[in-house]
Amino acid sequence: MMKSRLGALAMTGAAAVAMMGLSTGTAQAGIAGYNLCAQATGSVYNSLCLYYNSNQEGSFAAFTRNVADLDPWIFGHIGTPNSAGQGQGVKNNAASAANPGSNCWRVYFNSNYAGASDYIGDSGYRQLVSTYNENASVKAC
Repeated sequence: MMKSRLGALAMTGAAAVAMMGLSTGTAQAGIAGYNLCAQATGSVYNSLCLYYNSNQEGSFAAFTRNVADLDPWIFGHIGTPNSAGQGQGVKNNAASAANPGSNCWRVYFNSNYAGASDYIGDSGYRQLVSTYNENASVKAC
């Protein structure tokens, strides 16, 4: 009976370590993408990066001003760990965002800052939820 309890405890511990490893990998990817955004924008007060892939990975586009229609913008910066999406249009293609600045941003579903939006707080990064691959404008808060 004691051996089975120890075995179950060991398996529970191994599962917890595996889960921590998964979340740490995602956090590390987000931090790496965030750091690339900070370098590209100089961490200016008013800056935002949208990424082609989730977890701030792949190519990204950097913004330092409000953009009412993302149609002409492309993913031009080579991101981490690869350049997925480079040259693709940003409109309706962004999966995650980073904000190395000290103000907040909103990513909007529609052009002209309308419809559902995702909030990216100052010095933060996140997955886009309401605007995942359905993003048309960005605006500083």
